[in-house]
Amino acid sequence: MSNFLKDYAGKKILITGHTGFKGSWLSRILVLAGAQVYGLALKADANSLFSIIDNLGMKESAILDIRDRGEVENYFKTHNFDGIFHLAAQPLVRRSYKEPIETFETNVMGTAHILNAVVNNNSAAWIVVITTDKVYRNVEKLEGYSEGEALGGKDPYSASKAATEMVVSAWQTIAAGLDPRITISSARAGNVIGGGDNAQDRLIPDLIRGFHSNSKTVIRNPESIRPWQHVLDPLNGYLYMGSALMAGRTISPAYNFGPGDESKLTVKEMADYACRQWEGAKGIDIAIDKTAVHESELLWLSSHLATVELGWSNRFEALEAIRWTTDWEKAAMKTSPLEALDMQIDSFYGVSR
Repeated sequence: MSNFLKDYAGKKILITGHTGFKGSWLSRILVLAGAQVYGLALKADANSLFSIIDNLGMKESAILDIRDRGEVENYFKTHNFDGIFHLAAQPLVRRSYKEPIETFETNVMGTAHILNAVVNNNSAAWIVVITTDKVYRNVEKLEGYSEGEALGGKDPYSASKAATEMVVSAWQTIAAGLDPRITISSARAGNVIGGGDNAQDRLIPDLIRGFHSNSKTVIRNPESIRPWQHVLDPLNGYLYMGSALMAGRTISPAYNFGPGDESKLTVKEMADYACRQWEGAKGIDIAIDKTAVHESELLWLSSHLATVELGWSNRFEALEAIRWTTDWEKAAMKTSPLEALDMQIDSFYGVSR
């Protein structure tokens, strides 16, 4: 499975949002694969995975706000890349209710700034824009959403990401007219978990904080079903897309990367299982807030297109994803966060260091 990572050796790759959770994992995978990895993002939070590791082995880490069009334009006037993974975003549903304008500025206009600057300056051969499973107009159905279904969003985050997909579509048209050699595609994945995630208002990070503080974790929506997926699985999908583009293959405008049906577990089922993986865990308390902001009860993706066209498949089911996450936390305490990261990447890919 790791053979395709050799395609990245020596390649100059930019990751926007590299200081985030997904961005840190992706940066390290590409560094281990031998790529020259550049990053562009806001300053990392003090307790983030990027901050506690300190040195992922990247070539350059630029601190830049993608909402600033001038800064983005200047950056891409002086930088050229083989490919770009655009992850920079405001990624939290509950935060989007508190900061709706900032969410739209970052997710929609920030993406427009990146794509416009890259296309105008011919700064990369391809761009993979990372959005979310929440781009689909959610009717709470059990079947998975496929790439051609209607987009939409009831909350500011989902709406901003659906709008981001419209930005991607528009710049696909612009790029085709200006320089058809530049390819823009989007990747849609959902509720990822994994070692080093410290985000607020997410189940697994909240549980991990409870484990470390020897306290119970309060859960809001015990019966909601989330698309539980280990972070390495969708990242693997993004990397498959990049590999196909570097090989000159024609790929679809968008791909879903979601977990299998065996991962359709409720919040309570996942929380209970996580607690069983941590010796001394105090467990959970359920506190349903009827005045809480809207969050989807059920949202699932069909990844059939990615399987057929890219050869991608999800490796972990939900319970194994939980085990890998708690194992990472234990390993990080015994060794270091970087060693724990490398150990799991090596196990997943067999990357030689």
